[in-house]
Amino acid sequence: MGYFDIQKVLAIMTRKTRKQNILIILTCVLLSAVLTLGGCTKEKNTAQGNTTSAEENANVVVGGQSWAYVHEPETEILKLGENGKAVFKGKIYSYVQDGDFLKFTDDDGNETKVRFTKGLAGKMNLYERTEYHYAGISKPDGIIGYWAGGEEDRLSYEFTTKGTYLEDGIFPGYYSEDPENGTIKLMYNDHFEDTTIYYEVNGDKLIIDYPWPLVETQPAK
Repeated sequence: MGYFDIQKVLAIMTRKTRKQNILIILTCVLLSAVLTLGGCTKEKNTAQGNTTSAEENANVVVGGQSWAYVHEPETEILKLGENGKAVFKGKIYSYVQDGDFLKFTDDDGNETKVRFTKGLAGKMNLYERTEYHYAGISKPDGIIGYWAGGEEDRLSYEFTTKGTYLEDGIFPGYYSEDPENGTIKLMYNDHFEDTTIYYEVNGDKLIIDYPWPLVETQPAK
């Protein structure tokens, strides 16, 4: 598995800004310490073996499903009812699927659209939105510069003209921007898999939709 800085991960988790695969990787590290490195390798190979079936699955939600964050599989955060009703983070909405989005409408008619992608059976990525503001010295040039956001501005991205970035002041890497599709591919130097995020720039504001992995809610033990 290689070197893994637990303290850095815990720092991010403390701010409740779990990044994709942090807990999956952490789980592999803990398992490898108790069992063997082969445990993670076997899991990875099994997932790769299911690639074809994953590609065959349409990006369609099914009513009656219950979803939880991968690190809290017994705590439901999304329930999609068969009657067009949904419970999302404890609030009740009407919902419809709108392409690659779930559109939630509350009793006052306020709408919220959340991007999603279905994966292997029993898994889904939910793209949660964070708004950042430009906190650099000069004016922003597209995504170039330093952006801060989230609760108490604890989250950050810094994109450079050299194609590098720094996430949350901790995780460096290289990035590839696709303005036509509104995506940025983050290629972390260490620890994490490449991750594609969706973005919008509006003046001194940067909106990022970051994928959070979900699994079907598990029964309480």
